Amino acid sequence: MRISLLCARISRSRFGGKRFHFSAAFFFSHRLTGYSGRRFDCFLCRVPSGRRDQSQQSTSMDQQKIRVLVADDEDALRSTVSAWLSDEGFDVEQAANGLDAIKLVQSKDFDIALLDIKMPGANGLEVLRYIKKNSVATEVVMMTGMSDVSMAVEAMKLGSREYLTKPVDMEQLVPQLRTLIRTRDAEERIRQLQAEHTARLLYDLHNPISGLRQSIEYLTKGMAGTISDHQKELLGYMTNSIDRVIGLLNDMMDLTKLEAGRVRLNKGISNLADLIQEVVQEFRVPLQLNKVTLDVHAEPDLPAIEFDRQKIEQVVQNFLSNAVAHTPQQGTASVEARKVAMVLEEGQQPSDFVMVSVFNSGPGIPKEELPLIFDRYRNVTSAKESNKTTNLGLIVCQRIVEAHNGKIWVESEPDKGATFSFALPVR
Repeated sequence: MRISLLCARISRSRFGGKRFHFSAAFFFSHRLTGYSGRRFDCFLCRVPSGRRDQSQQSTSMDQQKIRVLVADDEDALRSTVSAWLSDEGFDVEQAANGLDAIKLVQSKDFDIALLDIKMPGANGLEVLRYIKKNSVATEVVMMTGMSDVSMAVEAMKLGSREYLTKPVDMEQLVPQLRTLIRTRDAEERIRQLQAEHTARLLYDLHNPISGLRQSIEYLTKGMAGTISDHQKELLGYMTNSIDRVIGLLNDMMDLTKLEAGRVRLNKGISNLADLIQEVVQEFRVPLQLNKVTLDVHAEPDLPAIEFDRQKIEQVVQNFLSNAVAHTPQQGTASVEARKVAMVLEEGQQPSDFVMVSVFNSGPGIPKEELPLIFDRYRNVTSAKESNKTTNLGLIVCQRIVEAHNGKIWVESEPDKGATFSFALPVR
């Protein structure tokens, strides 16, 4: 048997006044069996000779280490990059394949994920998609060979901040990662300041409008003097308009909080069927006034699931409010809750969800309008209505459902009504 040392990993050594980090791999062959071991790619990383020892470094991110996930199926590269980053003061975890990387992301929070594009189990793009959906604060940097540049471009479209070509240049990588986190933190601070400013503005608008509504209610009750039926009718129109404005302001405030990450979910185990019955009771009077018949059906033995009761109640209320508003008099609406198997993302195995659907027999939504339902910058209209309305309430619902790792969608055809649905995972 012949064993050859192809390269060796040398830490903290000098050569020509420069420091090097060298990966190691062995190659062996057996002259009788003809078997040859796999040769690993080697890489050489250089840093300036003035690099300080870890004991002398100032970690600025200083009070807290940057948490990095290094995922690569090449053992030599993964180990060397991880050792180097640890040496520079980073808190590093390793994954040898995509599935292990996803498991680590599920159990821990990372500031940065360094992902190889080609990995067994789940490739780098699949891990990237998972991170962008479930760990949005994690910045992703892809590592790729020269032949994978087209995939790296695809990764940038999916949300990767950077991509590195192998061999990895540690001299550039370390400051690159620190700059990435500084940029992320600065952007987050800007978003928070914008959200705080918007929230103050909305609050300042909300107070005088609420005061105006109270004044109109005071007049409507005749507390400032007798009013005619016509005057009462006009005041009623004003009250309805003000209520719509207040509802819009409330939606904007909710959306601002959700997008700023200032709303924490208060989850508990509960049954969606019970919540639906409670919300339906609240809508008895509006349903009677609008002469709408509501059918409610929930599968027996619907599993209890974990969710924020107050937030999901808000979603059901929004769906029912839309149903009452868009169902014609003498029309029908329905609420259904059932257990379903769904696939949220391509390539995943089906998993169990509890789905809630609210149908209204109104004019429906034009096909070209459906993609705009959850677009905050566009208005939508029903198939037979000329006045367009904002859809901020639905966007708030979308943020709430997605925060529960669920799915929300709308199905509709003109003249055939519309069905608004959401699904929450069964744990």
